[in-house]
Amino acid sequence: MNKPATLYHFYCRYIGLFCFLIFSMHIPAQKYSKKDVLNDLKYFEIVIESHPLYNDHLDNSKISEIISAEQRNIQEDSISYFQYKVILGKIFYALGCVHTGVTKPAFVAKNIIPITIINNDEGFFITDSENKKLIGEKIIEINKIPIEDVFNDLNKMVGSDGGGNSFGKYYFIKNSPFLLAEYFINDSTVSIQTEKEMVTISKIPAPQKNKMVSHITRNTSSILFQNNNYFYMAGDIGVLKISSFEQSSKKFFKQVFTFLKKNNTEKLIIDLRGNLGGNIRSAMFLCQNLVSQSFQYDIDYDKSNIFKYLNMKGKLYFNLSKVKYTLENIFTTKKLNSKVRSYNYHYQSLKENNIRDIKIIVDEGTASSSTMCITILEKQFENIKIIGTRPAGGYNGNNGGAFPTITLPETKIEIRIPLYRIVLDRNSSQREGIVPDVKLEPNISSVLNREDNVLRSTINMY
Repeated sequence: MNKPATLYHFYCRYIGLFCFLIFSMHIPAQKYSKKDVLNDLKYFEIVIESHPLYNDHLDNSKISEIISAEQRNIQEDSISYFQYKVILGKIFYALGCVHTGVTKPAFVAKNIIPITIINNDEGFFITDSENKKLIGEKIIEINKIPIEDVFNDLNKMVGSDGGGNSFGKYYFIKNSPFLLAEYFINDSTVSIQTEKEMVTISKIPAPQKNKMVSHITRNTSSILFQNNNYFYMAGDIGVLKISSFEQSSKKFFKQVFTFLKKNNTEKLIIDLRGNLGGNIRSAMFLCQNLVSQSFQYDIDYDKSNIFKYLNMKGKLYFNLSKVKYTLENIFTTKKLNSKVRSYNYHYQSLKENNIRDIKIIVDEGTASSSTMCITILEKQFENIKIIGTRPAGGYNGNNGGAFPTITLPETKIEIRIPLYRIVLDRNSSQREGIVPDVKLEPNISSVLNREDNVLRSTINMY
């Protein structure tokens, strides 16, 4: 078993895991009055009811139930920013949308609990800690609270387009040192009960942002690479790791497919774990080079009263997006009915390689344009398998296209909301997520040995 890192090495090796989504500036010191919070929750409920992207599939009584419950649950005259985010998170979870979330103020806890965790079907395991006794141990309780209860309280702070708590699980695991420190905010130490013993851990100051580094390690045998995306050969199998779709990814993909064609490669593994999306054009370019037939998707705008609730920045984003989609689709836009306008995007096949068998690795951090790719490839490939755990993204598209913002009037919290609905198949009513053909998840022994049992098992399937 590996020896635990020093505090410095703990920061350098793992803090990139925690630099995720909302963790980009210091936690606000002020508290929010119960009255202001409840007023703003009611205001947000009105915004939700006016937005077709939410109310076409959401039972609005769920939002009312959340607000009513918090009215009873808030016992103090004021609550902290973290407590407020937990409440808003319950609403985001009910909305089932990866792209809905707080943008300002962002959040970084002052302290962390210096452990990293993975979760699989066998439980919650510690993968790194200053206390070497804890590494590899299964967590039973923290401060006498079952770890499952702690997880259930914290994994519903974000929504998943594919339904369920996939993104919440990813969010919890990536940010557990911060989240646990805030969850046990009144304790300077926490007692962790493992299957073997009880160990007390002290909180430590959260590292500064400039000490954070990326957690992504490039494969040492990479033939081609671009930022955190890379490609290499495992025998006669191509392995393409895509951590994000960037505007510059097209050039990288061209190099990959040129190599595949030159070497007459027929088998390809695409690793989309942790890929939350990115540039949709780059994602579609990947698909164009793998499918033999053309494909398309629509971006729907459902006319509503949402504009009046947007802040100044949100109204600017709204107007710019309308100009963008109108100019891009002068000849392909159409009205579906009196309220809905659809912008069509059509892509021709660019395939010049011999890829015949694809395996795609996914996890709870696979979302947005990544899951769009999966659906497009599944529809056209006969020999394709999805391997891993259930992604956070939707099967038939996602909410997205543009992300204007609203400002809650009393607390001044800024929330990002998607404006459009991306639809891959007009005839499909499926709003659920993608279910892997083969479920595989990291096990504790492979993590401790710096191995990737999921990738290894996928390669062995050929």
